[in-house]
Amino acid sequence: MKKLALVLVFVFAFAIPALANPFVDVPLNHWAYDAVQTLAAKGIVIGYPDGTFGGQRTLTRYEFAEATARLLAYVEQYGGLKEDVEILSKLAVEFADELASLGVTVADLEAAVGANSEAVAAMKELVDKHEKFFEPVKITGTWKADYSKDVFDLSGDPLAAATLTDRVDLKFAAEINPETTAEVQLRIDNVLNGPVTITPRKYNLRYAGDWDLWVSTDIEPATIGLGLVYDFGEKEEFPGVWAQWEWDTEEDLGTWTTFMNVEDFYYLNVSFNVGDDDDVPIGVTAGYDNIAGLVFGGADVSFDLTDEDDEDQVALALEGAVASDLVSVSYGAAAKVTATLGEDDDIDLTVKGWYTHPDFDLENSGYNPDEIGVSVALGFMLTDEEDDLQIKITPKWDYRMDSTFTTLKRNRIGAQLDFTNIDEDNPDEEAYLFAQYRLESGDIYLEGQYLNLNLGDEDEFMLNAYGDYLFAATPDFTAMANMIYEFPDDPMQLIVEGRLDADGAVLYSAEAQLKYDVAENTVLKVGVEMNDWDADIADWSDDDEWIILSDTTKVYAGIEVKF
Repeated sequence: MKKLALVLVFVFAFAIPALANPFVDVPLNHWAYDAVQTLAAKGIVIGYPDGTFGGQRTLTRYEFAEATARLLAYVEQYGGLKEDVEILSKLAVEFADELASLGVTVADLEAAVGANSEAVAAMKELVDKHEKFFEPVKITGTWKADYSKDVFDLSGDPLAAATLTDRVDLKFAAEINPETTAEVQLRIDNVLNGPVTITPRKYNLRYAGDWDLWVSTDIEPATIGLGLVYDFGEKEEFPGVWAQWEWDTEEDLGTWTTFMNVEDFYYLNVSFNVGDDDDVPIGVTAGYDNIAGLVFGGADVSFDLTDEDDEDQVALALEGAVASDLVSVSYGAAAKVTATLGEDDDIDLTVKGWYTHPDFDLENSGYNPDEIGVSVALGFMLTDEEDDLQIKITPKWDYRMDSTFTTLKRNRIGAQLDFTNIDEDNPDEEAYLFAQYRLESGDIYLEGQYLNLNLGDEDEFMLNAYGDYLFAATPDFTAMANMIYEFPDDPMQLIVEGRLDADGAVLYSAEAQLKYDVAENTVLKVGVEMNDWDADIADWSDDDEWIILSDTTKVYAGIEVKF
């Protein structure tokens, strides 16, 4: 980092004078002219860039620095009288910034004018100043360039022209002080092919001292209570402000947390513990929902119903809230019971119940308005703890009606099988199967997934598969599977993937891609894709993107560099 800092010192030391007009002449009455004239008269100076010394024409600071650098090299090689070195040292102090931009270092000055000179002190101060500025800054990012060419269109439409796109994502992270960090991310698009666009992507400013302050494009507050007034899953990230502080630990006035998206909502939550052992957490929340036009307030509490040394453990959580548009009042309530049962704690039970008034419609609530519901999940192990393969089954029931008990919204029963520890040498290998009968519609839904199945003697093949099917009047299904082959003797990877999508532009899609790690943090890829799948190849992170967009076949290539 220090080497990078020094490079940046020289770059910025050159750039800053340039921004301030480096060609401004040094006045002819400036003492530097006499100083250089004195040294020139003694034959020490080698001359200005043109090899002469034109004392009657005005020179720029940069030209003076060039001359001073030549003087330093001369004195370092041939030596000089004490008074000559003093003059040279004074020149080096005057033009320290410009000398730094020319690459003159502290070591160069020490060799020419001595370690204890003012010039060395000035250069050290300059370097320290820039190191102090640049040392906390870490610059990371990704550069990508992609080429794509349509080669076939199933519908016979004209083929689109080839495209070349590039993108640079830059992340600047800095430690302002031990309590404060800052981060900025920028995206630069189409430098190679224009028009160039620069887009601020993200920023984070975080102070973590006696209290916490977080200003960011990606605020991520935790769910409050049972999610009646705020559920993290409803709005996982948003631009805004978050702050938290301990009001008074001795008086147990709790932890105060506030967060806001200025145009949408404001929250204030106070949490504290009560009870003989401070083992009963309570939260009180108030806020304003600008989207729904409601002010709201609520409280949540949770506590254990069993002693700590009981074989079975049971806990209860409650939350209630009211909301108002200053004309009418609405309300909601939720409860949750969790239990861990069995001699080996291999049975877990979760029961949730809730009620929401028809007008209880907070933007960030995890519950729908006008609903009364209950959900039950009972999970227990089908295998013993010492078995290699672990299988867990979880029957589930989800029942919902409107708040007046007149309209059935949902009545579904199902079960999920989870398979883990399938291969002790491959802890990432896992699978599940889920089946559900939807009594409200008579539909049946099936879903399954198998990830990271290693095949081959050297585990060079890996298989991933996912599928879901809705047996309904209009069937709906999605399926995808890929095979990943790792070349044993080369840093190469081949991915072949197939997809089915009942809602897509066409029914099927397929893609093959070859990735090659040409160097550290540098990946080259080439591939062909039949019918454009919205998600990237081998991307299992977001099923909202699992859809086929077009009936066009394309070839593509790209390179990605991380730094």
